[in-house]
Amino acid sequence: MEDIDADKDGFINLEEFAQLCRSSSAAAEELREAFDLYDENKDGRISGSELHQVLNRLGMKCSMEECSRMIKGVDFDGDGCVNFQEFEKMMATANGSAAAN
Repeated sequence: MEDIDADKDGFINLEEFAQLCRSSSAAAEELREAFDLYDENKDGRISGSELHQVLNRLGMKCSMEECSRMIKGVDFDGDGCVNFQEFEKMMATANGSAAAN
C-alpha cells in the first residue's frame, strides 16, 4: 500500500487508484471491473457512501466527508456521484498527468 499511497496520507484516494491502474496498463475490462468494485448497488454510479464502504472494507479508514470530497473532485456533471464516463475521464487525466511528468 505504501507504494500506491503517493501522498503518504495512509489512504488510497481515487487519483492514487487511477495511477495504480495506469501503471498496471489496465485494459478497458479491468477498468470496468475496478469501477464495478465500487459500484456496490450496480446502478452505474459510485456514491460517496459506496466509496466509503469499499475503502473501509479494504482497511483504508476514511470519513464520509473525505469520500464525498474525493467524489466531488471527479463529479463532472454535478450529480453527486461518479459514473463510468467520469471514472474513465479521471483515469485518462491521471494517465496524461503521469505521462507529462
